[in-house]
Amino acid sequence: MGQIKQAFKSRTVRYAAALACLSVLQGYVAYLPTNPAIQAVIGCGIAVGIVVLRYMTTQPVSEK
Repeated sequence: MGQIKQAFKSRTVRYAAALACLSVLQGYVAYLPTNPAIQAVIGCGIAVGIVVLRYMTTQPVSEK
C-alpha cells in the first residue's frame, strides 16, 4: 500500500490514473458521435498534458 501511496504523489501518475478511469467510463456511457478532427484535438490535448507534466518533473517519485 505504501508504494501506491508514494506513486500517487506524482501528478503524472494521477493524470494517467484519471485517463484510465475515463477510458473505462467511456464504455459505460452512450456513444457520443464526434468527428475525427475532434478526436484528434482531444488526443493532442492529452499528449500535451503528459509532456507538460513530464517537464514539470524535477525529482523521482521515490524521493517525494
